[in-house]
Amino acid sequence: MNFQDLTADGSGFKNGGTTTTGFATGSTCTSSGTYKAASKYMENIICMAAGDPFPPFSDGRKTTWYALTPSAKASFDSVKVVAGTV
Repeated sequence: MNFQDLTADGSGFKNGGTTTTGFATGSTCTSSGTYKAASKYMENIICMAAGDPFPPFSDGRKTTWYALTPSAKASFDSVKVVAGTV
């Protein structure tokens, strides 16, 4: 996986898209959170604590880890309908 080949959503450049900052295997995690790395065949998602080193990909190769942004909403509101209208 090449850092230059990724956009923020990991799908490749689209009309000159921008990239996000990634963290290489062995570098130190600066902020606790959830991180993702992907290969041609699979994605790995891990939870990291600040100060821990980023591990290699599940196949043992060096990779670049990207922070996943937390969901904007942690819960959802139920949908209410009038009885007999559905």
